[in-house]
Amino acid sequence: MVRAALLILLLVATALPVSAAETVLTLTPRPGATLRVLVDRPAAPVGSVVLMAGGDGVLDIDAQGNIGSGLRENHLVRTRAAYVKAGYAVFVPDIAGDQRGTRSYRFTANYANDVAAVVAEARKVAPPVAIVGTSRGSLPVVAVFAKQSAVRPDAAVISSGTLMGSEGGGSASSMGDMSRINVPVMLLRHRLDSCRVSAPADADRFKALLTGAPKVDIVTLEGGGPRSSSADACGASHYHGFYGIDDQAVAATVQWLRANMR
Repeated sequence: MVRAALLILLLVATALPVSAAETVLTLTPRPGATLRVLVDRPAAPVGSVVLMAGGDGVLDIDAQGNIGSGLRENHLVRTRAAYVKAGYAVFVPDIAGDQRGTRSYRFTANYANDVAAVVAEARKVAPPVAIVGTSRGSLPVVAVFAKQSAVRPDAAVISSGTLMGSEGGGSASSMGDMSRINVPVMLLRHRLDSCRVSAPADADRFKALLTGAPKVDIVTLEGGGPRSSSADACGASHYHGFYGIDDQAVAATVQWLRANMR
């Protein structure tokens, strides 16, 4: 708790112009470590969403707000403007520079504290705050509850989550005590998701672990399809990434947030 509090005190935030709407928020969670966050907001936001990309989470955001990695096509990254249009301030974090190239960084307390710091910045702009993660972005969603307690979001959404098992370096269920997730949770899945680490049935198994959450809803979508026959089943241009139905995925999430986030 004390360490987490000190972390927040060490934050240094600056906003640099990127475009007419988006800015770069730069945090310093530890001496010598820089964490960049893309930020966008409507004129009168009804709340905030912290959008956690899948994969390794490395966006390579530069000082001008350009995304340098292949994750620019990640479902949550490519739909971020739709959340602004729906009325939410949007925060899309990279990872801190000192965590690049480190093994299993998403399972560390430092990473959980970094995510909490972004949530804290979002709360300054427009509460309430939801954390939304897709694919391996499910890991930070759980980490912010299981590995720190200084700052908590008001709701959590996981889409196509790597929820169960240990293939590929661990899953959300191996992050820690799931009962520490004590806010409403939405689990969004595609009925035809064929990624080996995000089977649609895993949402039901994961829901049973969320004994501390006041409400857990599972929402199943259909439609869309792979961009090509060679598309990666675990990638952004397949059912796993809601390719072709981004509008439905965002609408389902926004509808749920409006009903459950206070």
